[in-house]
Amino acid sequence: MKINVLVILILVSSLTATGQVNIKPMYSYLDQFSFTDTLFQKLSGPARIVNFEGRKGLNITSIHSVLQLKAHNMKEPKGTVSMWVMSLEDLGTSNGKSSMDISNPYWRVYPLLSDCPDPQDLVNANFKMVWMNAWHPNLIALFGKDKLYENAFNMPHKALVEVSHFSFKRRTWYNFALTWDYDKDQYRMYVNGISIGREDQHTTQKFHRDAINSSLYLGNPTFCYSDIKFYDTNLNEKELYRLYKDEVTKFDPKLEDELQHTYAGKNFKPFTWKVDAGWKSKLNVTLTKPTDLDSFYIQGKPVRVAITKEGLLIETVDKEMTATILDSQMYVWTKKPFEGDLYVEYEYKALRAGGLSLLLTQASGMNREDFMADYPLRTSGRMVMIYGEDVRSYHWEYYREMADMRNDLDNSAFMKQPWNYPMAFATRNVTVTKDTWHKLQFLQIDNKLVGAIDGVIMFACTDDGFTNNGPVLDFGRIAIRCMLRSKMLFRNLKVYNKERIQTEKIIDGERTRKNKDGMPFKLN
Repeated sequence: MKINVLVILILVSSLTATGQVNIKPMYSYLDQFSFTDTLFQKLSGPARIVNFEGRKGLNITSIHSVLQLKAHNMKEPKGTVSMWVMSLEDLGTSNGKSSMDISNPYWRVYPLLSDCPDPQDLVNANFKMVWMNAWHPNLIALFGKDKLYENAFNMPHKALVEVSHFSFKRRTWYNFALTWDYDKDQYRMYVNGISIGREDQHTTQKFHRDAINSSLYLGNPTFCYSDIKFYDTNLNEKELYRLYKDEVTKFDPKLEDELQHTYAGKNFKPFTWKVDAGWKSKLNVTLTKPTDLDSFYIQGKPVRVAITKEGLLIETVDKEMTATILDSQMYVWTKKPFEGDLYVEYEYKALRAGGLSLLLTQASGMNREDFMADYPLRTSGRMVMIYGEDVRSYHWEYYREMADMRNDLDNSAFMKQPWNYPMAFATRNVTVTKDTWHKLQFLQIDNKLVGAIDGVIMFACTDDGFTNNGPVLDFGRIAIRCMLRSKMLFRNLKVYNKERIQTEKIIDGERTRKNKDGMPFKLN
């Protein structure tokens, strides 16, 4: 008997060592595709069974069709749900119009799982795991009712995992996994066994959760669903990666490299570009002299902006995110615009956790006008000026630790505004080091844009003026923005230009700051 037990243990150990995962799921769905027995699942409405690259999946063929999963373990203290999803179309962020809501007001929502009988209905779901057509975030698991920004950040914050800038390649199977441990307040999302997001790491309160209903639902004509499994433990990254490798029917090394680079910090390249004689210095301030502030306009209501012997100190309110304190954020704008190819560098140091800082470049009005000269200066520190008003810019979030984003690892998000057009996202496999100087470098040559932190390229992308997201931007002001809970130092700001248009003569004239009807502007 002892020998038999020993043999079994050796066999189990051997199987584990070779990479197989021996954990059995509590519940399994869509591993077989018979829907006549409705004890555990019920399919309502037309659908079809598809087969692609060796995997079968359920594709509903009506927006009103739904698959109900009648048993799950998401009420239990800990667990994992794993599922395979394939999109029949490329899915990335795109602009919408109100007229697109006429037939289906939820068309921006692509559900993976929800406890609402209409899985596209975010408001009435106590739990939802969905991809959304939005610039940020666009993949979430929210353990609470209502939409994301309407009340997820009322106090106490709701249990939430957010992922930035995730896109689906058409006809590609992805393995999604969500893990939870309610007692430890830990939540994590994975794609193809790679961690892509987790709960806020800097909260001071326990997360709120609404009670999950007894059934879960899914369905969208764009998606094909396959092999949904619920486990009674929160599997770790190694276990989930082994599960993915065990279950994948056609491994895609190119997709693997892309996901590992974007979300796990693999295969980064060094930034080796140097300023040469063709570039002109346009601004060079150490930010350690009181007169250095003369080059900037302070917008918003920060707690403190001051020149210190170490550099420019910026501090915003140190409170957890709620709508009532959004005016406490701020911008530091250059008092002059820049034109042509652009290189910006400076150093920054985060003095406490939970904040966010971003760089705005080539910021101008919608017709290339200098918006700070042609219109009254804005005073609000809110974010809406960037994404929801009439200022164009390239928008690089290079230090991101706020509650509404992934903040367990250092990551960068790069966008073009106000089109809310995501251009790049990348994660370094390190946490943000506090009380340490970091160096930012931003380079734009024509329509090529590169951003680097500490000599490592975080993004390298190409803009295109003919993609319905505005022209390539090459004129405007520069700003450093700090959001809630930020306390940071900045020093050694340098700006260089390489002009593509030669100015032969400047003609001075009076600017009239009135709108087309002759009335004063009303700006935030």
